[in-house]
Amino acid sequence: MATSQIKNAQEIFVGGTANLSTLTSVNPGEVAIFDESGLRVVAAGAGAGEINSADVKRFKLGLGRSGNNVLFSDIIEASTISDVKWNTYSARVNQVTSIGYDGTSGSIDVTANNLYYIRLYVQELLSAESDGQKIKHGVFKSTSSSTQADIALGLTSSLINNFLREAEKFITFKALCDEAVTAANDFVNDITVTKGSKVVSVDTAVTWGTVPTTLAVGDFVRMGSNGAGTALTDDVYRVEAVDTVALTFTVDRPIQIESQVLTASSSDAEVIAAATGVAAEWGVVLTGADLSFGAPDYKYKIARWETQLENFGSTLLGETAGSPGVGTYESIASLEHFLKGFQGEIYRMGAPNIYQPILVADSAVAGGGYDVITFKHENSKLTGSFTNEISPKQVIVAFPATAPNWAVSATADGFAELLEDLSGTALNVS
Repeated sequence: MATSQIKNAQEIFVGGTANLSTLTSVNPGEVAIFDESGLRVVAAGAGAGEINSADVKRFKLGLGRSGNNVLFSDIIEASTISDVKWNTYSARVNQVTSIGYDGTSGSIDVTANNLYYIRLYVQELLSAESDGQKIKHGVFKSTSSSTQADIALGLTSSLINNFLREAEKFITFKALCDEAVTAANDFVNDITVTKGSKVVSVDTAVTWGTVPTTLAVGDFVRMGSNGAGTALTDDVYRVEAVDTVALTFTVDRPIQIESQVLTASSSDAEVIAAATGVAAEWGVVLTGADLSFGAPDYKYKIARWETQLENFGSTLLGETAGSPGVGTYESIASLEHFLKGFQGEIYRMGAPNIYQPILVADSAVAGGGYDVITFKHENSKLTGSFTNEISPKQVIVAFPATAPNWAVSATADGFAELLEDLSGTALNVS
């Protein structure tokens, strides 16, 4: 038996940075509104090939494509439109967990001969549809002489090592120290760091401070980023060895920041003297990484986990939830790919090798992501039993966050303004 209606269907139109076209045409990347006969809908003063919105009961959307082609939506009954919303773009926010000092306040409770145990319940990421968890951990066994620095650095190293065999690094780890940032402690010369290596090279001399002092084993080094200086939220490492001939020093764990030159002129790295660092407050910070996205074959996700501490005493645990954002390239590309199914495309699951889908979503979209306008409507059809078969549907229109003039409400014949006219509802912007 043939299917005559598709219920609970969704359509998505991904617009671009095109300008509002002359009203008898549609620019590539522009979403325009037409009546069911193909006349371009305008707010008022319709000319040849146009019709006023006040006279339209049924309409369709048209997405301009290259070569003067237009991709049209289903016919939409204006009287059935509901839940009209405009969701503005917001960037992805990665989850952050802090244990002890978090860059502002806090400390680690020091207990002698204690097994500090961090247990992470991580959302399973290996399968696109899995809701399972994997359990990861970080541990450190203190001695009678252990300090906050020992505990923080030990836990950070343990966590890094525990995640080494993962196919993708989905959480990053760093140790923080509350010793104030000061230019007086900067390296005298530029240093070069290599991600994943413990060895750092130095230009000319391994010295630091306004009165040059040779770096010593037990000192600590805070590493910022090229040209940006250092901050209390930057990773801190302990010096394990110094070679004043080879002009290198070795730190306690593999460098976690990107390979780069940290310049002395920009205060990109500084030294915390051993005694000062030992007396300071310390913490460990876990941050969700930006996960790779193989558009369109893989589901868009962000790293999520729950943290459980054992034997940490009064140490504070702080957690900031992550958010996938609104209108991110990854979410729009994923949705666009999935909704190919409502167009009859069956090669959209897994990683198809035969037909690659044509997707419009752009990772370099103006404004960093997409604003999204959505609305619901209903199609009805009289069946053989003389009853109406109702098909609820949703339409999604995505356009660059730096909204082009065809989309904004301030444009009289733009998409947003016309949709308000046709639906009789002001856009609920959020």
